[in-house]
Amino acid sequence: MEFDQARQVVLIVARFDNITVDDRTIVMNSMDTRTDAGFIPGYYSFSIIRESDSPARPDETIRMYVVSKKTADTWELNLCTHYSFPELQKFQQDLMHKTGANAADDPDMPKAIGCANTAQMKPGSE
Repeated sequence: MEFDQARQVVLIVARFDNITVDDRTIVMNSMDTRTDAGFIPGYYSFSIIRESDSPARPDETIRMYVVSKKTADTWELNLCTHYSFPELQKFQQDLMHKTGANAADDPDMPKAIGCANTAQMKPGSE
């Protein structure tokens, strides 16, 4: 999975969370810029930030999403929420069909991102 595909996944999940990334007041940033391995090795990590319009108020982190490079499986890092809804599932299936991966290829993701004991599911309406 490429960086741009992961960015697409995050935009899909942000929309599902009713967050509109407009690149003016709500922006998305990669969290993988400090080391070659990334914020969490094996995953793409993004933050969604509401930028302050005043020097007196700090920017606000709205979400921190983590996307598996193998499966496009997606979690919100702070809330330990796992996402599964039709639009995302279709994207994941299309990606795995192209790469030859399958959904079971990243079973340790909750543990790797620190969510093994507190995982929540955020299913979509089917």
